[in-house]
Amino acid sequence: MNHFRLTGRVALVTGARPGIGGAIAHALGSAGAEVVLANRTLSAAQEVSHELEAEGIPAHVVPFSVDRAGIREMIDQALSATGGRLDVVCHNAGGCQWLGLDALDEPVLDETLALNLTSGFWLLQAALPALRRSEAGRFIVTSSITGPRVAMVGASHYAAAKAGVNGFIKAAALELASSGITVNGVEPGLVAKDRGRLSRPEALARLTRYIPLGRPGAPEDIASAVLFLASREAGWITGQTIVIDGGTTLPESGYAMEELWTSSHKVSPGGQK
Repeated sequence: MNHFRLTGRVALVTGARPGIGGAIAHALGSAGAEVVLANRTLSAAQEVSHELEAEGIPAHVVPFSVDRAGIREMIDQALSATGGRLDVVCHNAGGCQWLGLDALDEPVLDETLALNLTSGFWLLQAALPALRRSEAGRFIVTSSITGPRVAMVGASHYAAAKAGVNGFIKAAALELASSGITVNGVEPGLVAKDRGRLSRPEALARLTRYIPLGRPGAPEDIASAVLFLASREAGWITGQTIVIDGGTTLPESGYAMEELWTSSHKVSPGGQK
């Protein structure tokens, strides 16, 4: 992951816990960035911080909150820890409680929208002065294929939030282009370590049959794309999202995948004959 260099740059990662957030922090730190780790559960961010520091990567931990005032305080703490520098902001925090529409209540919907959608507005707003001071400001959001591309039972609230995220990315990218700040996102598919109940072995085995590349994603798959978007090499890309799903969204249906596996070519998941 060291092809794209971030030497001398400062990166903030929200949702910085073991999993996708931790892998993003490792990727950015290994590329030379000083990293600020933000998470609602500080112990999880501290676990990632200890791993980075053991590798000689400078890291700081700050508390993350989804409300506007809490996010402003987080940015203030991050800037205080890094001498006023902030070049890359990776908004990875997200998730939801799985509930069907008939069971969905106002607190769950409000929390899901706050965590996955509106917190991104407040984070970008709070970080803007620092990103404008950077010679190459980057704002990168972890979206999802759920919402923008596909749907899942029990996740209508999450899907709506992530679909909104993609609209936010495009509009913010257009608005900030004159400041030289790029705004992009990644859309993960099934990442085994970050999907709760879908990470159970029996669920993974069933779901993997419908991933053309034959395996669930690893956090590092997502982190590699984030590193690219944070780099100078991605300086002419803005308002875009990268789908990282092992080909999950390519087949028309599960039936199409079954046909692939049973065809005369005997192609199995992962492309192995």
